[in-house]
Amino acid sequence: MVGPDTAWRPRPLPKVILDEIARHGGRITDLELYKIIREEYKYDISLAELHKVLMALELRGFIVVNRVKREFSIMFSHDFIRGRI
Repeated sequence: MVGPDTAWRPRPLPKVILDEIARHGGRITDLELYKIIREEYKYDISLAELHKVLMALELRGFIVVNRVKREFSIMFSHDFIRGRI
């Protein structure tokens, strides 16, 4: 059952992700992002949930995700930077 603390988040997760990418100069790894979301924003999410939101943002053209060894490097897409989205 979903409790009152987990039912609604003060900010949507995709918005938090985009803000954190911007705050880190346009590039961050998935594990760094996961740690920030759990510790600073106190969001109770799984790594799988984070990857699901990252995939949705990538499919919408906001970000580009590349695999680097065992982590994923996340950065803004060129279209998002140029304001085409």
